[in-house]
Amino acid sequence: MSESVFSANELAFREWHAAVLGAVVGAFAAYLHATEYAAVGVTIAVVFVVASLGVARYGSTASRTVRREPWYALAAFLAGGAVVLAVA
Repeated sequence: MSESVFSANELAFREWHAAVLGAVVGAFAAYLHATEYAAVGVTIAVVFVVASLGVARYGSTASRTVRREPWYALAAFLAGGAVVLAVA
């Protein structure tokens, strides 16, 4: 059984999930940073990057997924944040 998300795509479910989590967290952190909650946005961004690089371990399934596919998560995190900051 293949782990790929789409039959013609070699992107595995774990990679896809890490990218979606990264984009959502990046967009949310950038939105908070663009509004009056800049400190909260920066804190969320730092926690996500620390978890992605494996410096801190959190017990959730999302944390394990991001830790296993950090480059997908971090690239999508930057892309999601950049889009929100460009629009805001």
